[in-house]
Amino acid sequence: MHGFTIDLDAVYHVMWDHSEIDADERVFNGAKKGVPAMKRLIADLFGVPVEDKMNAVNHAVRSKVRDRLHELGWATKDPGRSARYVLYREL
Repeated sequence: MHGFTIDLDAVYHVMWDHSEIDADERVFNGAKKGVPAMKRLIADLFGVPVEDKMNAVNHAVRSKVRDRLHELGWATKDPGRSARYVLYREL
């Protein structure tokens, strides 16, 4: 992923730590106060560049992380620009 090695397990653990139960689903929502957005989470964990406006590298890395989480059956992102992920993998 553009020269970055991303530990999906580490990403998921932080998502889990910032998640809550909402309508019988465990949800990570980066739009909520006090919850890091996915771009900030990946930047803080792995040094992927981030800025206020869209960063092409960060966007590509986040897209790949989102796709891999879905492929593994760990989490599904709500459609569109939502920052909400439903988490399936129990920790």
